Parts: sequence; structure tokens; C-alpha cells
Amino acid sequence: MITFEVKKTSELTVEEKTQIISIFNEIFEKNRDEKEFDSIYYNNVKGDGIHSLMKADGVVVGHDAGIPCFYRINGKQVPAICNIDTMIHPNHRGLENYYDLMKAAFDRYRTDGYEFVYGFPNDNAFPLITGIKIMKFIGNLDTFCLPFRIGGVKKNLGFLNWASIVFCKCWLTVSTIFATKEVSHFLIEKETESFNETRYNRLGGDYTKVSLKNLDFIYKVEEYEGIRAAFLIDVTQKSSMNFCKAVQYIWKHEKRNCDIVLYVGLLPFKNTGFIKVPRKFEPKKFNFTAVMNSKILDKKVFYDIKSWDMNLSNYDLI
Repeated sequence: MITFEVKKTSELTVEEKTQIISIFNEIFEKNRDEKEFDSIYYNNVKGDGIHSLMKADGVVVGHDAGIPCFYRINGKQVPAICNIDTMIHPNHRGLENYYDLMKAAFDRYRTDGYEFVYGFPNDNAFPLITGIKIMKFIGNLDTFCLPFRIGGVKKNLGFLNWASIVFCKCWLTVSTIFATKEVSHFLIEKETESFNETRYNRLGGDYTKVSLKNLDFIYKVEEYEGIRAAFLIDVTQKSSMNFCKAVQYIWKHEKRNCDIVLYVGLLPFKNTGFIKVPRKFEPKKFNFTAVMNSKILDKKVFYDIKSWDMNLSNYDLI
């Protein structure tokens, strides 16, 4: 018998939590443990996550979750949900089960007063979640990079490391010359203060927070798919000059630990110090989707990708 229920993280039984982690590791081929699970779902502005559970004879076989957060829209604080970790065991997949699992979650989000939901479904879930009209596709995030050591990205090009270092330093210098100090603002952006208090305690918490004059940014050095990468997670004061300064700082302090610097997000300006990666060469697609639960904005504005400040900080990939 298939049943559906919604619980907060603190309401999950030991067995339910174990079953969720087991399905996650099987489907996504990861090694998540209880410590990582708790770090993801307890470190948010409400101190609790929300879980939609699909059970077969009392055993969890499907799961969808939401992480509460606060955004600012026209200066007003708005409660929102980041939707993550949607999964159903292969033996129980089907459009009807998927719809019922998601409907249970999104009904709870509306009941609890969350004014919009956003997420980044993978390429398998994307046609489902947009097809059943649970969320609407807004656009894809862009990937920017600066491959200082090309051999760290393509092993057979290691002999060109010296050339890529020279090129990237020149590129960064030229970008800095043409960069501006004008800080961009967005109609829909996360509430930085409350967000930063908890977001960077997740996934091991090994993020580097840097505060310079008129510049705050966060990055993380991590091996991703065999590549030593430094991910620029977020820049608080978003200007092309500040992005150049952040990249310069990261390379100066991490050049022995990484071969490439990356940023994933939406930027309204050029001369960032990065090179924009063409869509067909992006290592991963970031399908940005969202839905309004109340009339907080005109629909055309809400579903316009230019309205959003969105990057890896809003999403628990890194």
C-alpha cells in the first residue's frame, strides 16, 4: 500500500531518516551519512527542513524536501523554500506517484505560508516537474571559469600549463582594467544576513569567508569530478570589479590547491575576470525553476530570469 505524509526533520523517526539516506545513496551514488543529512536540513532560518515521504507498506521509497529561507523582494522579507533531494526508488516510479509526492510537499509549503518555491531539478526530474506544472522553468544558470592550469582540466594538455597561466593572468588583468565598481541589485535576492548565518554550516562547513574593503565573498576548494577546483560561491557586493578582485584573491591564496576557478550564477555585467563557458561545454546544467504561492509580484517579473540574484549559494551542490 502506497501512502504519503509530510514531516519536519525533527519529526522524522530514526528508521525514516535511515531509509531516506539509503535511497539517496543508492540513486545518486553518494555516501551521505546522518551527520551530513542533519547539517543540510537543520542549518536554515527555521532550524528544520520539510520532508514529503512516500511509503510502501510503511517503508520510505520516495522523498522530496524543502529548506526554508528568507528572500527580499522590493525590500520586504519573504519566506521561501528551496526544493531539493527529490527521489523515488526505481521499483516504485511512475507519474502518478511522482505527482502525489510533490503535491503533498507543495501543499504543505503553501499551508505553512511560504510565498514561493524554487529549485534546480536534474535533467531526469526537469521534464517531470515542469510537465506536471508543479514549477515553471525560468532559465539556466551560466557557468564561468578561469582555467589557470589547463592540464588540471584536461590531463593530456599538461604541457600547456605555462601558457594557460600566462593567458589567465593577462585575461584577469585586462578584465580588471575595464571592470566597474558599480554594484548591481536585483528585484529578488536572498536576505544575506539570515542566509549566511546557517548556509555555510552545511556539507562539512569548510568554506572560506573573505572580508576586504567594500567586498565580502565566499569560496570553497574541492575536487569535483577529478578536477581540483575553487568555487566562488557568492560575492555580496556584486560588481565586475569585485568579481575580478575575488578571483585574484583566490588564485593568490589557493594556486597550490586548485587548477581552475569557477562561478555558477547569473551576472548582468561583463569583465568579471572569468570566461563564460558555452552551453554545450558546461559540466552540468542548472535548470532553474520556481513557482509563486501568492501574488508577491507580477508573474512576468517573477518568471523573468533577470529579476533574480541566483548562484551556488542558493543551492546545496557545493
